[in-house]
Parts: sequence; C-alpha cells; structure tokens
Amino acid sequence: MKQRIRRTRGFTLVELLVVIAIIGILVALLLPAVQAAREAARKMSCGNNLKQLGIAMHNYHETNKTLPHCGQFHWTRQSNNGHRWGNSSKGSVLVDLLPFMELDTIYNNLDMERIAGPGNPFWLQVNPATGVQYRAEIIPSFLCPSANVDPHTTFTNPKTARAISCYGKSIGAQLMNSRGGWCVDYPGNVFGTGRTNHGNDARSSQLSGVFARGHWGARFRDITDGTSQVIAMGEIIPSKASHHRNGWFHYNSLWTATTAPINYPVIGLWERGYAGPNSCTHWQNYQTALGFKSMHKGGAQFVFADGSVHLLSETIDYLTYQRLGCRRDGEPVGGFEP
Repeated sequence: MKQRIRRTRGFTLVELLVVIAIIGILVALLLPAVQAAREAARKMSCGNNLKQLGIAMHNYHETNKTLPHCGQFHWTRQSNNGHRWGNSSKGSVLVDLLPFMELDTIYNNLDMERIAGPGNPFWLQVNPATGVQYRAEIIPSFLCPSANVDPHTTFTNPKTARAISCYGKSIGAQLMNSRGGWCVDYPGNVFGTGRTNHGNDARSSQLSGVFARGHWGARFRDITDGTSQVIAMGEIIPSKASHHRNGWFHYNSLWTATTAPINYPVIGLWERGYAGPNSCTHWQNYQTALGFKSMHKGGAQFVFADGSVHLLSETIDYLTYQRLGCRRDGEPVGGFEP
C-alpha cells in the first residue's frame, strides 16, 4: 500500500507582500500611541521634579523665613565684602536648595565663606575627590526627561562644562527691555509692580515675582495674591537663552520672566534659521528668550508658590499669565489650566 504524501502550499509573493503591508500598517497605527505613552511618562517625571523643587522651597522657607536667593549682589552695601555681581556671587537658587533635596554631599563641600573676587570665582570650586568642578555635576532632578538637550551646555571637558537645569526661577511680570532695543513686543511690567529692568533689584517694592535676578527672595507674606495663585518656577530650554545656558550652579543663569508668552518660538543655539541680530526670535534677545519654554506639546509645567504643579497652555490668555507671574497684582485667577 502506497503512502500518500501530503503537500502544503507556500505563500505566494503577492500574499507575502500583503502580510508585510498589514503588519506595517498595524505598527504605524501603534507607534503614535506608544510615543504618546512614553511622553506622558516623561512629562509626569518632569512634573515630579518640579514637585521636589516646590517641597524644597517650602522647607527652605521654613528654615530661613524667606525663599532662597542667588548670591548675586547689586550693591556693595548688600555684599559687605566690597564686591558686587559675579565677584560677590555664592551660586544660584538651586545651590541654596541642595540641602533640602538630599544633595547635602555637594552643598557641604562648598566653601560658602569664600569671597569670590577677580580670578577666584565661587563657581569654579572643584570637588577634591573627583577633580570635577561642582558646576559640572549633572543633577538628574534638574533635568526634564522630555527635553532633548545635552546635559552640559558645551561639548568641552566634562569636568568643567556647565551642567544645565531645565527649570528656572520666576521674576514674574517684570520690566524686560530687550538687548540693544531689538524687540519691543513684550516690554513687561504690565501692572507697574516690576519697575526695575530685568529684576536687578533687592527691594520688594520694585519686584513683581517671588524671586529677583539677584539677592532677594520673597517671604510667603509678601505673596499677597496667595501662594496658590503665583508661579515660583517653571520649565526652560537652556539652549534658547543666553543666560540659561550658564547652568544650574551659576548665579546669573536661571532668572526667567513671564513677560514672554509660553513657548515663544526663539531660535536657539546651534539651530537652523538664524534670526539675525534684530529679531524677537534671537536667543540673545532678553525680552523673549528669557521666558518659560518646554518641549511638551502645547504648553509648559510650573510649580506654584504653594508647591502645586500645573501645566499651562501656550495659548493661555496673556493677561492671565502675567497675573500668575505677579505676586501682588491684586486680582484672583481661576480656571487657568487647559
């Protein structure tokens, strides 16, 4: 008895191509959902970083009865050491917050009594154990996972290159003249509460936000609009502003105003489409570059003075946004989240 051999038919080329096409369509349909899920996770992580900063600010205030301030003095009568500006500096607001973010190992090794005169700047201090300058230390809590940026502002020696922060302190609806008069679209000082240009002051009466550019931080009692109504810190993109690229450690890096609309389309360093020296979109134009920006779709995240974190839309009403920046404009704001 002969055994019958059963033959199976293989796929034809057409059938194979159809199967591949179907798989490609399914992948194409699935990929945006996967990317959206990943971005949602990154945004949540970014918001958690801001929450940590909010908690650290409150703990700092509990200890010092004021919000932190960078060690940049505008007048020698403030510094008491005969120096001002860079020569008087003691680092940024984030340096002050290190002990309240379980980063005591960095803070305790800093010489906070050092008088930073010419040739002896505070920000060049070196960790003797590693030979790395403290300003080059990459702090994960200061980086937003959604920000596609290099953790250092330059591609030079990683032991000296300035490590960035994706979060800046708010000087509010302050007067923000542009560099060289390039741009006059958003002059700031909408309510007359931030009269000193760029927040270069240490008098509460001249300052709109909860921080100044230099040596001043608000007390909670100074926030007369209520801590739940006022921005304390928000997201920044360091490559899109001349001062933000100074890094998390530098005294003159993180000051940011609400004067520019959220995500104003500044053309940053190394980006195509150089705007020219007289454009509002230039990264050295203080008025628009030193504003809050993120790589999240449609807006940016902020931590308010009460420690709460909010996503604000880039299409938020401009006056509403300025009220959220100012600690004493006198008008309550509601329904500001998208």
